[in-house]
Amino acid sequence: MKQKLPFILEIIWLLVMIVGLLAAIHKTMDYGFTESILLYVIAGIAGLMYIGRRYMRKIQEKNQAPK
Repeated sequence: MKQKLPFILEIIWLLVMIVGLLAAIHKTMDYGFTESILLYVIAGIAGLMYIGRRYMRKIQEKNQAPK
């Protein structure tokens, strides 16, 4: 379970990014860009968190590999 947790967190951030981006696009189409800036910021932050978690997981897997 301990090895699966980083992967699960990575997937959660990816889902948050996708849902946030879809919500931002939908709100932009209905109300305009100025009303949906916050949703784009949330999607961007979630994207950065996804990239960071993926990078950390890859490093951790590389360090645990038998040499």
